[in-house]
Amino acid sequence: MNLNELSDFELVTLLKTGNSGAFEVVYKRYWKFIYGFVYQNLGSKEDSEEILHDLMLSLWNKREESKIENLKVYLFIASRNLINKSLRNQINIRKFREFQLLNQINESCPTEELLFSKEFEQRLNELMLTMPEKTALIFRMSKIEEIPVKKIAAQLELSEKAVEYHVTKSLKFLRENFKDFYSVN
Repeated sequence: MNLNELSDFELVTLLKTGNSGAFEVVYKRYWKFIYGFVYQNLGSKEDSEEILHDLMLSLWNKREESKIENLKVYLFIASRNLINKSLRNQINIRKFREFQLLNQINESCPTEELLFSKEFEQRLNELMLTMPEKTALIFRMSKIEEIPVKKIAAQLELSEKAVEYHVTKSLKFLRENFKDFYSVN
């Protein structure tokens, strides 16, 4: 029996019995589709490979209890869920790094002093003029106007990942340039 000629339904049935040949055929049949979909959403070769690996590992490990009616749809939905999980993790890591950067800026000066300082505001405006235009605009929208990342992305027709990149880039730049701003007492 040539496993390559079997339908998805037949492959899933064999997969449930632990047939590694059926698993291999499923992998070969769908890996390009899954990888392409994930890469299109994440833009990272490493992340895409990791999600493909996690998806296939999960398919194998849960083969006996899975209730797959349409293999292609199942793989698409499972990979979409893994993409969402990966993006949530990346956002949380970025938010934590952003929090750390803001704390480092604030450690050099009490918050009230920092917020109400005309010198700070003047320095911030000067520094924003030296940033790339898009980075400064996104920083202003995110941190000054407090517009959510999703809304900024929609308004500027960018991905949320791109918006977060610009926010992180601007915070790093500001941290570096505010390092010695309040150190002279």
